[in-house]
Amino acid sequence: MSRTLERRRNLIGGIAFVSFVLFLIVGGFFLTKYLTSDTEKEKIQQKGIDNLKIDESKDLIYFKNETPISDDPDIVFRDVVVNLKGNETLNELINKDSENIRSSVKKISESEVDKSREILYAESDIFSSLERNYLSYESSKYLSLIVYDGEYNCYTGSQIKSIKTYNFSLSTGKQLSNETILGFNSLSIDDVKNKIRTKLEADQADFGEENQIDFDSTINAITLQNANLFFKASGKLYITVIVKTNQDSYNDTIELN
Repeated sequence: MSRTLERRRNLIGGIAFVSFVLFLIVGGFFLTKYLTSDTEKEKIQQKGIDNLKIDESKDLIYFKNETPISDDPDIVFRDVVVNLKGNETLNELINKDSENIRSSVKKISESEVDKSREILYAESDIFSSLERNYLSYESSKYLSLIVYDGEYNCYTGSQIKSIKTYNFSLSTGKQLSNETILGFNSLSIDDVKNKIRTKLEADQADFGEENQIDFDSTINAITLQNANLFFKASGKLYITVIVKTNQDSYNDTIELN
């Protein structure tokens, strides 16, 4: 009876040991796969992105021909490059105004100055200049470039005059139309305008009576073709809008999803 019990114990112990070893092997395999899957996916994605680049040694968005004009105000002239194959013509289009912008600088020392007005950054000797600034975001699926065009003058400082956004798929390298982007997010241009109005109405409540937002002029200027949509690094969709008021216009960014 005792020998039978001992055999049973040995058998149960053997089964338990084999089960434990199998658990370690199988569990270790899946644990290793789980821990490395994200890294491997990132490597595969990065390899795919590198294959889409015009120059693999450069970032997806980089700058060239940089010329610092002033530290204060911060004015730098530079050309932007979307480093994705098939967008060479687009790069030429974005930078076509580069020479006009570079030649726009007027100096205080060479201009007629209204001495009754306060001069900003007089030591920089910049009376006025066109400005172009850039902002870019890269998410797991999209690349977005925002181009801000504006003007600086020594009386009022810098003001954004126009904005243009460009969005690209990081699986194909191709530029995405606004219609395609809104379709991805099950939105219409009317949905976008409604979200903008809701945000601006909340802002107006905070501004009070002095600064009145011109809702109609701001929203009616937005169309499917010119809506400045872009993706942040999180992958969420936003729109950047120049808001018109009874005072100075300002730039606002509104989340759409």
